[in-house]
Amino acid sequence: MRLLFPFLLVLFLPTLLPAQNALRVLNFQGDNGFQHDSKDEALQMIKLLGIKNEWDVLTTSNISVFTDSQLKQFDVLVFNNNCGTAGPIFTAGAAQALQNYIRNGGGFVGIHCAGAIWKEEEGFQEWYAGLIGTTLIAHPEVQPATLDVENRAHLATSHLPSRWHMKDEWHIFSANPRDKVNVLISLDEGTYKADEGLKMGGDHPFTWYHYYDGGRSFFTSLGHETDTYKDANFQKMVEGGIKWAGKRSAKPTSFPDYGLLLDLDADQGVAVEEGDRVVRWTNQVQESIAKEFEPHDYGLRLRKPGSGRPLLKRACADLNGHNAIVFEEDELINQEEDAFDFLLQGSGYTWITVIKPYPTADPDGKTEFGLYRLKDVNSFMGNLRNDGRYEGLWGCFDDDLTVWCGSRSGVTFGRFDENNPKLSGPTLQPNQFYVIAARMGAGVGTVNIELFVNQPEAFSRIDYPVSQASNPSNLAIGTERDATNHPGSESFDGEIARFLIYERPLSDEELAGVMNYLRETYRL
Repeated sequence: MRLLFPFLLVLFLPTLLPAQNALRVLNFQGDNGFQHDSKDEALQMIKLLGIKNEWDVLTTSNISVFTDSQLKQFDVLVFNNNCGTAGPIFTAGAAQALQNYIRNGGGFVGIHCAGAIWKEEEGFQEWYAGLIGTTLIAHPEVQPATLDVENRAHLATSHLPSRWHMKDEWHIFSANPRDKVNVLISLDEGTYKADEGLKMGGDHPFTWYHYYDGGRSFFTSLGHETDTYKDANFQKMVEGGIKWAGKRSAKPTSFPDYGLLLDLDADQGVAVEEGDRVVRWTNQVQESIAKEFEPHDYGLRLRKPGSGRPLLKRACADLNGHNAIVFEEDELINQEEDAFDFLLQGSGYTWITVIKPYPTADPDGKTEFGLYRLKDVNSFMGNLRNDGRYEGLWGCFDDDLTVWCGSRSGVTFGRFDENNPKLSGPTLQPNQFYVIAARMGAGVGTVNIELFVNQPEAFSRIDYPVSQASNPSNLAIGTERDATNHPGSESFDGEIARFLIYERPLSDEELAGVMNYLRETYRL
């Protein structure tokens, strides 16, 4: 028998209206099956997180909220420890509305028994299991165990210890989701007791995120115990998951900040010493894991031996009085190894820079370390891994200042092939500022990469096959990677006033707005 839910929308929906820029969260606990003793604490936790963060939170168990017109009012849907083990929760219309919401870029957070919704219509059931990443099927008795935090670069896990001790219900799943999702936390199966068949064979993901069918999904299997919802680490993890899932929420402006991962601005956050040599460039995005970009002090390469630090150039006449950072085979590195990995794993990206190339240094000259410059690879940005097949993204100039960009999947080895395309743009004039942007589509199939120079119309585009196994390295500015094995060989000569990275492909309208904003700000 289908459950009847109390009709709460008329009473609660108007509370979503006053806070114009607040994150809008549906705290949903409609269920049909096992009832957890922790249900009330689960609902209360999301309410309190809403108060803390000034979110607009609607708490309901009423399935009638699942219509296209009502769901589009929310940035994040939290399925809050609600089981579907006895019968269906969703009508056909509600199921379709949820799918439409996700396909239109919506955010989803599932907690514990949200992974045990089993009884829906067949097609929707399969889709929902994909949204979660798998299905919860069984568990041993509740007991303490230890979790390994695999990725502390994510907003949801940056606060956690590397080994996290909890008491909970240690579910096994219908299938290991690792190949389909980005695992944040896994369970150490050696730290709890279970009969044969109630473990996952040593690899036991327990909290993860992924980009699914156009939207974002964050799931944790933690959440059986009442005390779990009172645990500060758990609360902050769910808070981070909601913030991540809701990054599409803000109303677009000429300079959207939702989904913005990196804003390096030469007017702000630049620490210098010894004659304006840059020792730190700080990301202006407050919640980003990637904070500081610093030199590695390898020494400069061809023309001016020194410390490896770029130079702050103040009040540039050709930038409407704004500052720039001068790179002459210098590099600034961020040490968060995994902060930008997911850009190549399905989220897509947009990067935009205000940049002036200098004439390329003698391509036949040797670096200070006796290495030759690599022909036509003068990189101003990259996070290519230093070994293996060099997966990552990068932006470069040929020796004649033809600008180009690309993503490398790591599927094959080769400087340029279908898995590692080179997307070329126009040949630029030296000593002149440009607004250059690149955009890679979201998804796990074949997507477009596009290159833009000064205008929001793509100069060129190419197909790119996304690999979710891509594993880039530290992001570098001024070179194509953390080039410890060949410093200076693949570096950039020129100036950068601004560098932005979004963790999503901006819409055409948004990209035009940002590029116009930068052109107007710097009078280009």
